[in-house]
Amino acid sequence: MKISIISDTHFGHETCTLVQKQGDSIVMGPKYDAFLKAVGTGNDYLVMVGDVLDYSRASYEHAYQYAQVFFQQIQRDGIAHQIIYIAGNHDADIWHIVQQQRAVINRLLHGKLPVPFEHSVAGIIDDRQGSPHRGFTLSSGSAKTSELKYGGMFLDSITGTTSPTVFNFVFPSLYIVTDEESIIVTHGHYLEPYWSILGELLMKIVSDDLNVKEIDSETMVELNFPFNQLGCTGIGHTGVLASLARQIERQINDRDLAHIQKYLDRSITVIDNAANLGWVKKVIAHYAMHKMEEHILDALKNSQKSHYGTDFLSKQEVQDRFRRFYSACLLEIKALNDAMNLGMPKPRKFVFGHTHRPIAWNDPQPPTLETASKAAPQAVTLYNTGGWLEDEGKFCGAEVFIHETERGFSSVSIR
Repeated sequence: MKISIISDTHFGHETCTLVQKQGDSIVMGPKYDAFLKAVGTGNDYLVMVGDVLDYSRASYEHAYQYAQVFFQQIQRDGIAHQIIYIAGNHDADIWHIVQQQRAVINRLLHGKLPVPFEHSVAGIIDDRQGSPHRGFTLSSGSAKTSELKYGGMFLDSITGTTSPTVFNFVFPSLYIVTDEESIIVTHGHYLEPYWSILGELLMKIVSDDLNVKEIDSETMVELNFPFNQLGCTGIGHTGVLASLARQIERQINDRDLAHIQKYLDRSITVIDNAANLGWVKKVIAHYAMHKMEEHILDALKNSQKSHYGTDFLSKQEVQDRFRRFYSACLLEIKALNDAMNLGMPKPRKFVFGHTHRPIAWNDPQPPTLETASKAAPQAVTLYNTGGWLEDEGKFCGAEVFIHETERGFSSVSIR
């Protein structure tokens, strides 16, 4: 078996280096040849770990135009028999679209009523010699069933109806198990505040009424669903509002907060005018809102991008979120082992993307997280796939991870 793993292609983004616009045409980008050389041909699976299509920065039509050129080319080049697609934050809605197709649209088209969404569907690649589960499996944690075969969906036809490509959808994690080790593969956006904060707040505010004792992968996705959808197409496809959001994002990155302060000042004025309060309460509320404005501006001034940052994994809050995510994965693995008798060991390695900061498989000092959880006191080693965008005119760097049955894991650096 041969598997190649990449992430953060961001099809539709103006600085994508795998596919780009040239005049009125969309052509292969300057890094495609290096990508082709790294992954080779005849892969059983090309695993694409999130932010594949960039719904939050590009219109649907542009994202799919770029993606079609890429997927048609890799089909011609014979790169992979099938694609395993794990959604990230910039393409979170593709998982929701697939859910709509499987659980609602396909059912109604066949005269059946909808079934519940599966918020977390694990992918398992088992490459252990003699394993009865050897190969690729999809499961919700309760059982392996044909209805959970997240293939045969709309994206298969992006390469044409006469020569479709098989896309298998997994979220949020893929587990790869070999005779030597097991690893977790996920996009990594749940390690960042915006994408996980709603679940964290809800567990502090309404946990007693949620009747949730432990957060597994399914619950984690459910709790964070509203903000995740808002941050993807909820902002990315709102016309003039989307343009303004991107402008504000650029200004925050440049520490130009004049417009932010103007909007906050106006917000205070609107609230002041709308609030039916006595003058004492109004003075107190006005003071509180201005203090909040100061805190917001200070936080933005001191904020650091997770993309391209060198210290992302050293932050305590990121490590705490990693531990929560890892604990959720362990609960999912236990459910899979119980339901399917997989015998999957606790993963000690973690491959993710999102930050666009590659960490090679042969890195002499890869970052580790000591005591990843109470259930797994040993350290977990972290690796990163990088990304295929440019940042301020410079290619950020990608890492192509490869697993071959006889050779194990390795990676190829693209610079």
